[in-house]
Amino acid sequence: MTDISYDEYGLRLPKKEGRPALRLLLAAALLVTAGALAGIVMLPAGGEREEATPRLRGVSLLSYPAQLAEQLSQPGNGQWVLPTSIALTPDGSTFVTDTENDRILKLDPAGRVAATFDNTSDERLALRGPMAIASDGRSLFVANSLAAQVLVLDLSGRLQKTLPLKTLSDDARTPRPIGLAVTPEGNIVVADADNHLVLFLDSDGNVLKTIGTGSRASGRDGFNVPGAITLDGAGNIYVVDTLNGRVVELSPNGEFVAQFGELGDTAGALARPKGVVVDSEGNVFVSDGLLAAVQVFSPEGEYLGVIGRKDPTDPASGSLFQAPAGLWLEGERLYVMDRLAGLITLDLIGLHALSE
Repeated sequence: MTDISYDEYGLRLPKKEGRPALRLLLAAALLVTAGALAGIVMLPAGGEREEATPRLRGVSLLSYPAQLAEQLSQPGNGQWVLPTSIALTPDGSTFVTDTENDRILKLDPAGRVAATFDNTSDERLALRGPMAIASDGRSLFVANSLAAQVLVLDLSGRLQKTLPLKTLSDDARTPRPIGLAVTPEGNIVVADADNHLVLFLDSDGNVLKTIGTGSRASGRDGFNVPGAITLDGAGNIYVVDTLNGRVVELSPNGEFVAQFGELGDTAGALARPKGVVVDSEGNVFVSDGLLAAVQVFSPEGEYLGVIGRKDPTDPASGSLFQAPAGLWLEGERLYVMDRLAGLITLDLIGLHALSE
């Protein structure tokens, strides 16, 4: 029998011959037993997942199988104060919004700061609380939250375009963008947290469509502080509905499709969702800043398990995360931007591992 040791979170400790890491913290496999599978509590089948009535889903022993590979608590030659979002580009660069420092950091594959984007890199670049970043592989799109703007930068940090967000009515508040994504057609989807709207913009910043009532809402009607946004391979849009404790799926043209999760503080429910990403099979990964974990749902809305929580049945148990926020998925590698713990990287094993 192989001699295997485990840490306090039930994660397998790394072998000495493991591959180099930015700052290797742990290596782990969160494999679920048949007994744990028997205890899973799932969302209702069929079309019922759009219901938004908050209730506790119950608890489960189910952990989503993943391997924690790397942790970067700080960049190799710099400090971040409140990192919130992350984007990767095909050349292997990582871009992080350092919100409190009003800047964007470009990290090389070794975790060193390769460049800093602020008014020293481009005097036209005036970052004020940048909250989200996305990339189409050629440009960076930044939610410049406190300036009510979307900024478009090239990959060297030069400002290409400033898209101001206009107040849409006399009784509306100044827009505060905190999430965004870029569609395959080049349009930009923006979460306006203070007006509880999701905006569809063309590449010049013109408003094509608004989703939501303009005030706090739930169900199919709208949002209560919409946040992070991502797309799946089919162009469907997933919006973190922060204070409703859910992720809302919209069709590419903005129609309500479904919701994932509901307000609560146990496994399968969301207390304060922050980030979202969808894998190639349609599974939805949601970071929760209060539960200090990443929860996973199937394309049908079934709760598949939790990543990072020592005891999924106890929301007060220890976690590998402190305040997980932005997510990015590249193949089977999940990047978690933790506001307090830094950049944590996991290799997803997938549910096929349960039968091996």
